[in-house]
Amino acid sequence: MQQTLDDLRRNGRLTAILGNGITFTTEEYPPFNFMNEDDQIDGLTTRVLRAALADAGLAVTFRLLPWARAYTEARLREDHCVYSTTRTAEREPLFSWVGPLGLNEWSAFVLAESDISATSLTELEGLRMGSFREDAVGQYVAEQGLPVMLSTQERDNIQRLTAGLIDVWVTGDLAARQIATEAEVALRRLFSFKRAELYLACHPSVDDAFLSALQASLDRLAATSGLARIEDELLDALGIAP
Repeated sequence: MQQTLDDLRRNGRLTAILGNGITFTTEEYPPFNFMNEDDQIDGLTTRVLRAALADAGLAVTFRLLPWARAYTEARLREDHCVYSTTRTAEREPLFSWVGPLGLNEWSAFVLAESDISATSLTELEGLRMGSFREDAVGQYVAEQGLPVMLSTQERDNIQRLTAGLIDVWVTGDLAARQIATEAEVALRRLFSFKRAELYLACHPSVDDAFLSALQASLDRLAATSGLARIEDELLDALGIAP
């Protein structure tokens, strides 16, 4: 056993397997990932990943960046991963995947006092819809043939909505509710149009043994209701009904 460990250490595999040198990038997208009041990266999927890493005896570095940069770093830089990432057909061959980490319900929102009424995306034609760069929700809406105005980050959209720069905000249900609560803005959900699982997406260079260990740990958490407990605890602390 010791000889195996020594061999792994000499060729660098031990570091790769344990995750040392691997970076997880993410964005400000509450309640899934955000910087808390203690200047620590927190959130639902962040806590899930931290729990899985601890269970597997793995260690990584976490970084909070604008989404487009976080995504690009994982796409182009070795030993980088990004979350919370929607696993689309276009993204599938670009990364190695671990998950799911959580579920994101996509919805269309307007200001509470808006007179806009709709029950499907097709009924939003002609309205100004907002999303942000490299976001799967906005990309999906654009693929339906509807123009989408993109911001740099998700939090900008609540200001754009209140300023009258967009008419409808297409985003994750929990994210909209959390951001609106923080901004003290009343929203009205028009409808939900898709449910998407969230994943950790890793550059192909990330060691397979690391990915397998992390996935196995995540599977154990799911099997013992650990994921549900993490979600319930965080949403309760944030005052968001599940």
